[in-house]
Amino acid sequence: MDSGAQSTHSETGRAAYAAKTGLTAPVPAPDPDLAPIPVPGSVGQRPTTGTTRFAYEPWEVVTAGGPEVIDALPKKDAKMQVRAVAAEIAEFEGPVSLDRLVTLTVRSFGMNRCGAKKKQQIARQLRQLDLTVDADDVVWPSDIDPATWREFRPTGADHAGDRDITDISPVEIANAWRAVAARRPDAGREELQRAVLQVFGRKKLTRGITAHLALAEALL
Repeated sequence: MDSGAQSTHSETGRAAYAAKTGLTAPVPAPDPDLAPIPVPGSVGQRPTTGTTRFAYEPWEVVTAGGPEVIDALPKKDAKMQVRAVAAEIAEFEGPVSLDRLVTLTVRSFGMNRCGAKKKQQIARQLRQLDLTVDADDVVWPSDIDPATWREFRPTGADHAGDRDITDISPVEIANAWRAVAARRPDAGREELQRAVLQVFGRKKLTRGITAHLALAEALL
């Protein structure tokens, strides 16, 4: 994918957000605590020469309907409404884990949570979107090719709690890992793991996080 296609990523999401809500989503600003890393190909949401990076921007949940829409699944009208909302979220926030996409979709219909069976039902609907869902259950926006994407979105302090490490694509983590490793060529594995975590607003290496980082490491 060329840089022109990549540069439309944020704009596509903001356009979808504006069409849905009538509001303009904020343009992400560079995080002053995360200086650019001079590694070719390690660019942010708005590629330029060099490695300017822009912070991760979470989807702002906007109510699209009531819980009755979720309860009505798998009726056709309910399916179409759920898929439409999920597609907008994925275009704005993707790459995003299928699990997080389900959660954000449910919240858009006035529900803070739902049972495992209903989550599976919603996930089946989201897999019907005309979007790539990869082997790690990450949903990709239509303008990003997972095979060629080399960006990553650092998580600023304001959004450190918005997405778990396990909600971040291993591809995105691997992209950050390459940049960190280039800056710290003598660092050991655990030091690199902790540095990558810091890029995404985290510090603690738990068993689950270590396992997710291993998926990213395998892509290096």
